[in-house]
Amino acid sequence: MDLDLNQLRTFHAVARAHSYTRAAKRLHVTQSAVSHAMRKLEDSVGRPLVERRGRGFTLTADGRYLLDVCERIFGELERAQAQLSEDAPGRHRVVLGATVEFGTTVLLGRLGPFLEEHPEIHLDFLFSHNLVQPLLRGEIDLAVDCAAHAHPAVVSTDLFRERYSVIAAPAFLARHAVEVPLDLEPLPVLSLDAEGEWWDRVLRGLPTSGRPQLRRLVTVNHIRGIINAAKAGLGVGLVPTYTVLRELEDGRLRALFPDRELLEDRFRIVCRHNRQDWPPVVALRDFLLSLDSGELGDAIERSG
Repeated sequence: MDLDLNQLRTFHAVARAHSYTRAAKRLHVTQSAVSHAMRKLEDSVGRPLVERRGRGFTLTADGRYLLDVCERIFGELERAQAQLSEDAPGRHRVVLGATVEFGTTVLLGRLGPFLEEHPEIHLDFLFSHNLVQPLLRGEIDLAVDCAAHAHPAVVSTDLFRERYSVIAAPAFLARHAVEVPLDLEPLPVLSLDAEGEWWDRVLRGLPTSGRPQLRRLVTVNHIRGIINAAKAGLGVGLVPTYTVLRELEDGRLRALFPDRELLEDRFRIVCRHNRQDWPPVVALRDFLLSLDSGELGDAIERSG
């Protein structure tokens, strides 16, 4: 059995993109060319690699095995390409991903010692609310994310626990009495999404009888935007506590329901399996695990 490298690249792109159409766009070929390459590869292997389900598909056990092999092989080729294309021999380019607020507020201010200790590493950054697909596409070498990454090609390590606060401006609270969560029902509530899923961190921790129906959702697609909107008196917001420590201390914002336990998120360090043993990634992961969160009070605490 001879495995064709181009057919393997096509399979790898299809498995990563979960779509023949998206794989064709990334490979700059037609969808029929992708389908043809997949059929030829399955003929060479002698067994199916994907199972069609309606308009979609899933990988078979053999497909998952071949994807794991491709991740390792093409990961090494990507690493070699990156290494050989570096301007300075021995210098490694690493792309670090993070959620927008954590990356800009916490990470950027703490990476100086790492770069001084590792002059051979060049760090670039990608801050986004969606890190899953860039990570799977190989656009990020390592990410710090609070979203769960259940993909078999990804390995994760717990980093921090993240607390949340419900916030409002004193002037807003002077106009609206807010003592219990049910008081939020008639009020404008600031949310990252129009469906209010962002507020599940509060609602899921409440008994059904005390769970408000959020009727006036105001969508603000950025944490800093929610903070500024709350300070301007546009509504009640929900944000990671570490993002508003200064505003809570100087009184520009107040924390509502301080005695209630809100659900927490967990920050995790995530990377693809084929990157986890690469020395620059190992060094960066070890540094992130050594970070001290003490200056953020109990807003962020070490996991475990």
